[in-house]
Amino acid sequence: MVLDPELMALLGGPSTSDLDDIAGSRERAAAITTEAIAARRTPPGVTWRDTTIRSGDGYALGIRVYSSSDRSTPGGALLFVHGGAFVFGDLELEHDRCTFYAAHADVTVVSVDYRLAPEFPYPAAHEDVWAALAWLIDSAAELGVDAGRICLGGASAGGSLAAGVALRCRDGSGPSLASLMLIYPALDDRGATSSMSRYEEYDPWDARRSRQMWPLYLGREGAAPTYAAPARAETVDRLPPTFLMSCEEDPLRDEDLAFALRLLDAGVSVELHHYRATYHAFDVIGPETSIGRRALADQADFLRRTVGGRDPETLAVTDRD
Repeated sequence: MVLDPELMALLGGPSTSDLDDIAGSRERAAAITTEAIAARRTPPGVTWRDTTIRSGDGYALGIRVYSSSDRSTPGGALLFVHGGAFVFGDLELEHDRCTFYAAHADVTVVSVDYRLAPEFPYPAAHEDVWAALAWLIDSAAELGVDAGRICLGGASAGGSLAAGVALRCRDGSGPSLASLMLIYPALDDRGATSSMSRYEEYDPWDARRSRQMWPLYLGREGAAPTYAAPARAETVDRLPPTFLMSCEEDPLRDEDLAFALRLLDAGVSVELHHYRATYHAFDVIGPETSIGRRALADQADFLRRTVGGRDPETLAVTDRD
């Protein structure tokens, strides 16, 4: 194993993703989030507000809306879905990422506090993200958003949810998306890749936890529906231009690369960012490392080019507020 030295130095703390102890994982994640909130630095000009909408079954769904005060005309938006193995995480987990996007890509960001497994198995989280997308479209004028410039994105489990909703949109049930951003997404419940075999026991994420994750999310054993595990989709054509990020030392690596190749073969415009010497979620664990700053800048650059409006020079990797 050869890891980026800055990332290597960050390993060794307690895992937040031990699915043998979901309650404990949630407590540890909450403690880490509390520390992050205490050290939080919001980029100048970015504001946010929390509100509640209704999911399809009437569930009161929390969302957070981020905006930049610089905007004077309708602009693009990102609907972002946090990670957390489908079982932990909340609006605070990706707060810093969302403020970074709002500041450096000039987009309105809507973050979704979707329902977690195992208490709420599939399709609860999927339906929550679907409802948030519908709300964003319906509220575009009020939010100062151009409804034709919406990106759907997510990280890890959130990337799975984003890809599943994008497939549903493609199948004719939803709006046309301007772009799709998948950050080391969990796409395949079958776990039959070489990287899954290689990273059986590995921090911060490994194949063992991936195998635990899927039944918790699905609420049952057996094959996952396409919208739950997007790698099972028979076709991936007609998806929007896609940013896909993968990590070299990640059990999800091969399913991510395979999905990118399927997209290319289907004629989808793909921007693949593969980061060597990195592990899963490195840009969350080490956002201030050199490679973490580079990854976040690459994400913001994609957003700016596909739905946003910030000038490229504001995306310098050394300029992460």
